[in-house]
Amino acid sequence: MSASVLAINKILSFIFAIIFIPFSVLTHGIDLISEGKRTDYAKTNVVGIGAYFHSQGMTSDGETLYFSSKTTVIRTEADAKTLINANYFAIPDELKELGIKHIGGLSFYNGKIYAGLEDSKVWKYPIVGVFDAETLELEEYYILDAEKVTRGLPWVCVDGETGYLWCTDHSKNPTVLLAYDTADSMKLVKEVALESSPYAIQGAEFYNGFIYAATNDDTQAIYKINPENGAVEKVLDRNLTSGSEGEGMTFMKKNNKTVLIAMDMGPLFINAFVREYSLEEIK
Repeated sequence: MSASVLAINKILSFIFAIIFIPFSVLTHGIDLISEGKRTDYAKTNVVGIGAYFHSQGMTSDGETLYFSSKTTVIRTEADAKTLINANYFAIPDELKELGIKHIGGLSFYNGKIYAGLEDSKVWKYPIVGVFDAETLELEEYYILDAEKVTRGLPWVCVDGETGYLWCTDHSKNPTVLLAYDTADSMKLVKEVALESSPYAIQGAEFYNGFIYAATNDDTQAIYKINPENGAVEKVLDRNLTSGSEGEGMTFMKKNNKTVLIAMDMGPLFINAFVREYSLEEIK
């Protein structure tokens, strides 16, 4: 991103911050309704237009954060607000012609951002998009088998050890984990039956050999999934305010400690919270 564009973004961010102060106060107030039930220990509230850019998936390269909306991909500092780079038109015309209109979950691996792309409500083309982590430009994409991935691709995550990209066969009620080799043109290499079905997975990341998946179920729970045998265990209830929508999640180090970071849209959909959770809360 050029210096002039960054300068404009900073000015606009400052203006929006002033304009949306009342909304920030309002949304923080609404969030207090569920404070006693939640276990997050830190949160960043993004309001107004910024909330749109933080409305779908998220991932981390260990030092910075990446967020998606339906049509954009942005990169911020670890504070989740300070913009580093942005691609405001992340879906190229070539994919729009296939009906792609939704960027979902993200996962960082080997200098790339892997993203689930969807032709929402049609479910004909489940696509994995590969973005350069520096420029945020789409470099390549892979169309997965719609007979295997039967209802879109709201999330993907890449195992940093094997380079396998994982997703599920169904976006709402998954029954099978699917693994694709990022080093071999996204060749399907593994299918693992799930012992139970976490409802509406929105985003996931690998940590210590397990898939941790953030959902939008009744408690916006986070589940731990064993990719070897399909065992599923609930490890955290986010217990967001009624009407909120759980979104993506990731892991990163802060103050020399690994933390889980999960995102949600507020019930009025004019703000997004980026929340931090201690791993001590997670089994």
